[in-house]
Amino acid sequence: MLRTAVRSIVAAAAVLAMALPAATRASAGPPTLRTDSYRSSSGPVVGGSAYDYAPSIMQDGDYKMWWCGQTAGGKVPGDDILYAESPSLDGPFHARGSSAPHQIVFDGTGTGSFDNKHTCDPSVVRVGGTYYMYYGAERQDGEPTTIGVASSPDGINWTRLNNDQPIITPANQQDTHNSYGAGQPSVVHLDGEFYLMFTDTTGAGAAPNGAGQFVWRSPDPTFQSHVEVFTVSGWQAKTAANSRSLSVANAVSADWQYSDALHAFIIAHDNAAGQTTLTFLDPNNLAKHAYADVAIPGQWSEGPGIVSRPDKHSVVSGSGDCGRIPVDVIRSTTTFPPQQLAHIGIDLRSGRSCASMPPAQIAAMYEGYGLQSNGLPAAVVVNGRRLQIQNASVYTDLTRNRISVPPSIYYAVPYGASLHDREKVVGAPGLPGAFQLDGGALWPVSCLRLVTDNHSSITMVGQGTWLSHPRGPDLDCLD
Repeated sequence: MLRTAVRSIVAAAAVLAMALPAATRASAGPPTLRTDSYRSSSGPVVGGSAYDYAPSIMQDGDYKMWWCGQTAGGKVPGDDILYAESPSLDGPFHARGSSAPHQIVFDGTGTGSFDNKHTCDPSVVRVGGTYYMYYGAERQDGEPTTIGVASSPDGINWTRLNNDQPIITPANQQDTHNSYGAGQPSVVHLDGEFYLMFTDTTGAGAAPNGAGQFVWRSPDPTFQSHVEVFTVSGWQAKTAANSRSLSVANAVSADWQYSDALHAFIIAHDNAAGQTTLTFLDPNNLAKHAYADVAIPGQWSEGPGIVSRPDKHSVVSGSGDCGRIPVDVIRSTTTFPPQQLAHIGIDLRSGRSCASMPPAQIAAMYEGYGLQSNGLPAAVVVNGRRLQIQNASVYTDLTRNRISVPPSIYYAVPYGASLHDREKVVGAPGLPGAFQLDGGALWPVSCLRLVTDNHSSITMVGQGTWLSHPRGPDLDCLD
């Protein structure tokens, strides 16, 4: 099983930092973040599976969680990807629309494909209105792990992409005597590109026991085109030689996100002291540590998942303090046998105030959030701009994450437009319907529900007329 191969390298990886190339270790004297507000669940937050590990957790109104387990009801006897949701990170989690503790949403095909028997280690991101899930897979027990990707409109019903073929296979560039292969993917969406971090125990840059994390990026979610790899020379077009040449972290079964507040990637992984460690990488140079590592106390087993907003960026504090970054992790633990998932968390303190940050940074921190401030219109942050909305149903169509903010943060997000009831919608043959808002800009919509919920009607025009208007951001419906 995938989980057995994972365990064979977790413990050793935690003590091999000095075995990696110097470029992958923290540079001397990175700044230190203060921490406070340690928290943890009193017990497991979900159960009912034979084992549970490697979760991917999305804050999307409620907390949505996908993870690896094994339970009755799958197509084949193997690792399944399970799903549950909860209004609290401390649970209890449950299946969508049911009191059952979880539901199977993805499992082996049973058809002899690369993911015939085991599907595991999910990493889920939502871009626009589409969910993408990266996962590790095995055709049969003992065969090397490979990585696949699937898409979904709702996070429950998935379609395999890339013609049902893996998107990453083992490089076979060295023999570390670890046969695990390429797996444990973790994805972030940033500036229009998918950033994928993964393990390959056969990669040229892997440690002697196979540990190490490699990073690719591409605007293509299947990573079949326009792929760049982070190397010792920075970002380079992918080749067979450089595809796994440099490991950015001495870890396995790691998860990561991007923090707009810190301008850094945050990797959650496990260390030899029995703690979850946070490692911070400079986004322009993944070989450089932006801050010193932070350890979160708590017993671990394997596979931490870091709680993120839908695009896999850090969530924001409800206090309106821009210098406070809440980091919550759900990870498997041996404290509650059998192996189950529990919650730990901590707040990072950068010492920066909102007033010291440029508006673009504050807008990036609140991207996708619904902003509520006393006496001011409800607004959603879309592509770094504040869209003020009159109808509550349209507001709900566009965001699940709503947060109360002071007027200073509300106005720090640059104004984009106002969407009033019965606003004009412009359509054209072969082009999407779009709200015509401030300055005549067209803000395209992805579903008819946005139009009907706003009590709007569609006016058809020619393609040339539609294209002559300035273009605003797309507005994506959430299912």
